[in-house]
Amino acid sequence: LVLIMVLLFTLVLLLAFYVINFVLSIKDMGKNKISAFECGFASVGKIQNSFSIHFFIMMLMFVIFDLEIVMFLGILVSDLSSYVSFLLMIFFILGGFYMEWWYGKLVWVI
Repeated sequence: LVLIMVLLFTLVLLLAFYVINFVLSIKDMGKNKISAFECGFASVGKIQNSFSIHFFIMMLMFVIFDLEIVMFLGILVSDLSSYVSFLLMIFFILGGFYMEWWYGKLVWVI
């Protein structure tokens, strides 16, 4: 019974905060506010700027290496039997880094 009461109170509080936030928020329906945001480029006008694929590749490499760092943290807190998987992960990371260097994807000049 207490769990149901806490759950009901939480849902009522959540709904109340949502309604209060919606009522008190400033609603600006200008042209720039309701238009799509295109990665920093203004989407209003006749000529559209093209997005550089180089920056997308850099972002993708950052996300992949960021996820690998998270996997490193999981291996570091485990036992000694995960040493082989740690070495395999290092091998794959260094192999991927070598491929990116070989194909010239690490060059910052556009």
